[in-house]
Amino acid sequence: MTQQDLTDYASDGGDSSTARYVPDTCIGFDVTADFAHFRKVGNNSAKPSYRVPPRTTVAGLLAGIMGMPRDSYYDLFSPSSSAVAVVPKELPHTYTMGITTVNTKADDAIQYLPQERSWHHGAEMLTPESYVKYDRQRDTYEMLVDPVYRVYAALADEDVHDELRERLEDSRYHYSPALGLSECIADIRNVDTHTVESATTDAVDSAAYDDSAVVPRPGITVNRERAPLYMEATDGGRRTTAFGNITYATGDDRLPVDASRTHAVGDHEVVLY
Repeated sequence: MTQQDLTDYASDGGDSSTARYVPDTCIGFDVTADFAHFRKVGNNSAKPSYRVPPRTTVAGLLAGIMGMPRDSYYDLFSPSSSAVAVVPKELPHTYTMGITTVNTKADDAIQYLPQERSWHHGAEMLTPESYVKYDRQRDTYEMLVDPVYRVYAALADEDVHDELRERLEDSRYHYSPALGLSECIADIRNVDTHTVESATTDAVDSAAYDDSAVVPRPGITVNRERAPLYMEATDGGRRTTAFGNITYATGDDRLPVDASRTHAVGDHEVVLY
């Protein structure tokens, strides 16, 4: 099913000696939702969103579908063992929404009555203080409206790859897929398996996740948004190992790129990461 491209992969801040993984086949599917939000790094109170889901978000979406624990799947989605491309089929417009949030970390914010004091034997009941102890916070979110993406993904681990394909085809998700926020429940359709072939085009339909493949061209407007690219697990959780620039063309233009990095997959020409 797979092959290894030994061309060095140079990402912004990454390890230039890491080989890119290029599969023979990949899974393709459309994902959409009424709203989406991919919070940009470095912002707290006001929460702007990326227009295209970061690669780390796509990895989290697929890992959640397979029921993988948090921070357990970073090696599986490393650049040497996975390939991802995202085609924004319709770049969404945005809507600013105020959302009231509350801390839901169980150890800090939620308190329970002892079971012997519960009105129902054995049930855990929230104490009244749990509802008022921690202040609510109203944050401003930039929401994407009616986003539609075509995702192409492949994993070097054939067993996991096959399980992912079967789960997508059968709509058998361990965790409900969402586009960013858990409230943004996603709809996945048009699941298929595609052959990955080398292409020679100088423009692609997909976004790029770093600048190394992008070749600016007069008359084509390109947007860049800095985002995490790869992560690794640590004793305290996780850390970003490489950042990149999510780069995409606006309007009806395609993203101009180095032709040597392009592949034909399904109905699209893409750059794989």
